[in-house]
Amino acid sequence: MLTEDVVFYSIATTILFIYVVYLIWEYSAKDVPLYIKILTFISWMLTFSIVLVLPIDIANATKQLNEDQQQETMGNIKILWRIMYWGNFFLAWLVLPFFQDYESSGDFDIRGKIRYSLKKNLTIYGVGTVIIVGLAIYLLIKDNFDSTHVEGVLIGVSNFFGLLLVVILLGQGLVAIPKLYYREHKEEEVLEQCYQQAVLLDEQRTEKTYELEDICRTLQLLQNEYSDSEFSRYLMIILQRIPQEFQKTIRQTLQKYNASNIPDKYKPLNLEVLASIHKYVKGLMFDLQRIQTKLNIVNQKALKFERKELADDETQFETKWSKMIYKISIIWNLKLRKYYCVILAITYALLSLFILFCELITFVGKTNKNLNPYYLLLSSINRYYLTELVLLLPLLYMMFCTYYGLFAMKISGLISFNKHHHTDAASLMFGSINFARVSFPLCFNFIQITDILEDQATSFSETVGNLAESLFVQSYKTILPLMLLIMCFFNLFNIGDKLMRTIGLGQYAQQERISGMSLEGKKIIEKERELRKKNNLNESNSQIVFQELQIMPKSKIQDEEETQRKNSNQGIRNFDQILSI
Repeated sequence: MLTEDVVFYSIATTILFIYVVYLIWEYSAKDVPLYIKILTFISWMLTFSIVLVLPIDIANATKQLNEDQQQETMGNIKILWRIMYWGNFFLAWLVLPFFQDYESSGDFDIRGKIRYSLKKNLTIYGVGTVIIVGLAIYLLIKDNFDSTHVEGVLIGVSNFFGLLLVVILLGQGLVAIPKLYYREHKEEEVLEQCYQQAVLLDEQRTEKTYELEDICRTLQLLQNEYSDSEFSRYLMIILQRIPQEFQKTIRQTLQKYNASNIPDKYKPLNLEVLASIHKYVKGLMFDLQRIQTKLNIVNQKALKFERKELADDETQFETKWSKMIYKISIIWNLKLRKYYCVILAITYALLSLFILFCELITFVGKTNKNLNPYYLLLSSINRYYLTELVLLLPLLYMMFCTYYGLFAMKISGLISFNKHHHTDAASLMFGSINFARVSFPLCFNFIQITDILEDQATSFSETVGNLAESLFVQSYKTILPLMLLIMCFFNLFNIGDKLMRTIGLGQYAQQERISGMSLEGKKIIEKERELRKKNNLNESNSQIVFQELQIMPKSKIQDEEETQRKNSNQGIRNFDQILSI
């Protein structure tokens, strides 16, 4: 490898290292175990490193003039690909799924968590083993069976699911990202959207609070019923997850209830039932944290666009510097930001169109490379480092589109990536699993759209792409571009909204405007700010949710009556709209 390459990629790897550490620090909750953070770091480094290795691999195969130097570089890169691929393979299919279920388990001891995780994953492992054995028998009958075929089968099976994810996530991101930034430049619409989101989030928070109220009351009744039992200790562990003030509020009304109010599904009580309750409570508290974090973000976003009325209020600043910074923020938010969003929207739209056109040419013009603009561009460049740059930018954008969907994914009670240290261990594991599963299929697709190489021309193709001789690759080459184009078409015209909601990407769905929600949302946001000011909480602190949990001004019946009255005036808000937050 060239000395300049070593220096450049050493710097790039250091930057990537720092960035991954920052992402884990920013997203992971403070109670996430250290070993989960370490596993996440290893997985993300292996996954995100493809953006550094693939361009130099392609550039070395096409632009390197010194044959000896080319072979040496290719040998080094092969080692990197094998480490990255098989490291990702074992993490994504064996290690990370185990720890995802281990952390989401409701069991109270290590042995119980291990048993729960193995039970959940043995089914998947069993199905995978049956598929691999079946394919091995097929290859044994059809061809001479050797180690190369075994490797090809493993690669093909693991990449099949990854390619489906690439189609869904990349097809969504290529359309959603330009649309997102284009919508962001319209201040009035953004502000109105914030108010509507505040209403839907407040409804969801109320619903989860009622669920927490019910389970907290049930736990207190169970604690009274089994006060002298071995189960009392486990009930106390579960209750410790619920804020003390909230428990006191529920306990004040407990005299109205007795053991007959305990749901039948919790009778008879045993360790398995307690584990299920523990898992349910963990999910509820996680959902409340997620909802409040999202509401904090909406609050901050709305605040930026409400400052127009305060632009002339200069008495609130004690120094000239604070006054100047405030004025700069006003100019940025109300004047320059919209142009920035439009420029980004146009840039991303052009990149999306370029990639989609290359995908289309890959599908319809496989025999004529001169129809592919990317191939013509790369062929016209003679300089090694310029080739790397031209390869790097589209690959970065494709990774951005794909991983954006995973970071934005919200599945109520299961998965959610939230900034400000509000992502739990199970969500980190889920993200790491799917980052790893889509990374190499994404590389395969990227090499395909460049159309500049034969299948075995790169170290990637020789390491991972012996897939070309397996029974999967021909269908990959034909079906993947077509499926991706269909997915983009569906998303462009919002045909895929229902599908996106089903898989947890409903935040991209275009929702109908509901009259009257803006005023209600503004009141909710103002209430949030007053409560924060009263409790001296900053905008990134989600502990406000616990302050609100103990304030129950209305009964469930009163709230349901009010909701029915609103629905009769505004139209029923379906559950898809609530899930889309």
